Amino acid sequence: MPGISPVEGANLLENCVVMLHRSGHSAPTVLKMDGLAKDNVLLHWTDLFSDQLDRTYSDHNSNTERSAVCISVLLAKYLTDYTVIMRSRKGTGFDYYLGSENSIFFQPLARLEVSGIEKENAKNTIYGRFKQKCEQVTPTDDTNLPAYISVVEFGEPKALFNKK
Repeated sequence: MPGISPVEGANLLENCVVMLHRSGHSAPTVLKMDGLAKDNVLLHWTDLFSDQLDRTYSDHNSNTERSAVCISVLLAKYLTDYTVIMRSRKGTGFDYYLGSENSIFFQPLARLEVSGIEKENAKNTIYGRFKQKCEQVTPTDDTNLPAYISVVEFGEPKALFNKK
């Protein structure tokens, strides 16, 4: 992905492996999908989990968010014609610019906002979070770039990936 360096990609993967391990999942496991895709996705990974990784990613909020990014950028590539071309700046209301992988100029063609939930409960659901994130990206709707929202929940695990 042109917008994610190999080192950053490895960091996202480590976060995700830790989150999946902590959530009691082993490879392969089914990611239940809703939104653009209703078909389940089979997640495969090498379980690199260790005490050192557990200590490295001990901030559960950060670990959840980074794990959601790992899965979401792959879903964006799998479910759309786009890939991550650049991280957005703070305050834009979304996380990444999406574009064509083959573009020389990496022109932004869409926005991606990502959110993660460690374990869903009645007050914190993927559908409620999706609604919040749709409102969050509204201030940049004047860019005329479509917005994709990805919410990943790790308890089951499941994901809602849809266009605003």
